[in-house]
Amino acid sequence: MHPNCNDIAQPHPLLPMDINRALARNEPICRYFYPHTTTPTTPLVITSYLTTKNTSRELSTIESMTSKSLPTRTTLSSGTFYQIYPPSFADSNKDGIGDFRGIISRLDYLSDLGITGIWLNACFDSPFKDGGYDVRDYTKVASRYGTHEDLVELFHQAHARGIAIILDLVPGHTSEQHPWFQQSAASKYTDFDDRYIWTSHAFEGGAGLAFIGGEHPRNGAYIINFFKSQPALNYGFAELTQPWHQPVDAPGPRANQDAMVEIMKYWLSQGADGFRVDMADSLVKNDGTSKRATIGIWQSMLSQVRAEFPNAIFVSEWGTPTQAFEAGFDADFYLDWRGNGYNLLARNTDTPLERRDDASFFNSDSATGAQEFLDMYLPQWERTHEAGLFSFISGNHDCPRLAPRLNEQERALFFLFQLTMPGLPFIYYGDEIGLPYAEIPTKEGGYARTGSRTPMCWDSQLPNGGFSLGDAPLYLPMTDTSQNVAQQRERADSLFHHVQKLIQLRSQLPALDGFADLEFDLSLLKKHPKVMVYRRTHHHGDSVLIALNAGNKPIRVELQQPQAHELFRCGDVTYPDLSDHSVVELGPTSGVILSV
Repeated sequence: MHPNCNDIAQPHPLLPMDINRALARNEPICRYFYPHTTTPTTPLVITSYLTTKNTSRELSTIESMTSKSLPTRTTLSSGTFYQIYPPSFADSNKDGIGDFRGIISRLDYLSDLGITGIWLNACFDSPFKDGGYDVRDYTKVASRYGTHEDLVELFHQAHARGIAIILDLVPGHTSEQHPWFQQSAASKYTDFDDRYIWTSHAFEGGAGLAFIGGEHPRNGAYIINFFKSQPALNYGFAELTQPWHQPVDAPGPRANQDAMVEIMKYWLSQGADGFRVDMADSLVKNDGTSKRATIGIWQSMLSQVRAEFPNAIFVSEWGTPTQAFEAGFDADFYLDWRGNGYNLLARNTDTPLERRDDASFFNSDSATGAQEFLDMYLPQWERTHEAGLFSFISGNHDCPRLAPRLNEQERALFFLFQLTMPGLPFIYYGDEIGLPYAEIPTKEGGYARTGSRTPMCWDSQLPNGGFSLGDAPLYLPMTDTSQNVAQQRERADSLFHHVQKLIQLRSQLPALDGFADLEFDLSLLKKHPKVMVYRRTHHHGDSVLIALNAGNKPIRVELQQPQAHELFRCGDVTYPDLSDHSVVELGPTSGVILSV
């Protein structure tokens, strides 16, 4: 145990955007990475000065739990969300694939971590040709994850612990097996003819849009968003250039809007708390960079839903907060696209997933500084910080994991940054324990993304790392059990406890609220490009100062805050004058949070 970690909660028993998406968005293609070597693990040194108590408890019934307030769209900003890829989190029935009951069995773990919300990846009925993002029925759950009643029970159990659940809504396309498409593809006229985008005849191309022809009786080619199995729903065209283009207010596009509104209302009535919306910015075709037509559609749909469910939470996969918040979303992801700045922090590489080829800011051996990221991020934050929550992610099911390229201390520093920045942070399952990317064969259309979707490892002493206790083949292989929950909870200086303490600080300090003000000290960057110093200030006056050194050499920083009080540190942090915190010496890959 680290000598300064005595007050950390003690352990207790366990209870790349893909290429097709980039093309569909007309945006830069995300890079994929293939790891061949493992970064040597360096000892993680963390210190916390915030006292906490072990909040674990054995419960026989859910009713015996102490009720916690459930986050709503008006209280999101002090929380932390957690993304779960359902087939890879926990298997309750020993069939080798994760399920709703498995998630229920691990809710106490998430509560102990401090999570206030879960984003549940695609879980509706699907042939799973793209990991569930090819929906066959929007109001039916995928049977491999359990029953409708199981999902409703998951809502109830999560709510009892003060955890909201948002579902994944995929409004831009369906599976080719969806009944809507089957009727639209028929040779005879049906009410669903214009619910999808069809060209005038089978030999006509898509006029710049990806299309499939010759597959169905209907005399036309259909537009797809990604794979052949994902026909694009018709929300109209902002610019009509072909005879088969329809305006956004045509009957087919209007019917799709109405259907999505009813789908959202249905799941909210069942207990869901909201939605993360897949590709929210790309509904209307030929919408240009302004996305005016798409914004208008979302304003209409969300206003209808909120008239009945005013506390519903909506998070967009948009990546342009000025547009997403105008459209009505509460939070927007700062996506890991090349060219928007975020990829510079932890995924700045075009080569296989190896440390020596990585030029990320948080790779202490790289020369990448903070200036370019800040030049891209700060103008977006300044224009939108009062309108919504521009949210940092640790990763997701579409991009490479932080591990093993970044070592454990570097990942710890990344989390110090993520969890002290504005917005609503999202932690991808397993990132809090350093679950590594794995180079494995594709599964269900994952291709390079598959390596970020491997099973959660709960305990290396249990079969299949505790993910599944049965003998059935696993959904994806358990390639590495060295990073597991049991081991991390036993180590007081682990990445898990580091993240747990940061989440607790975020929830308790008004200055770390997602809407609190942000001010960077840009004067340091010319001399110290791998140093970030920034202040977060709540409108009531509470203020904290964060200083971090992402480089591999110690740096002395003058903070000019003699009365500052240290709240949290990561790595080697010292003060030349113990009674005066106006000057701090930051060791390699270290950071500190100070109350000022």
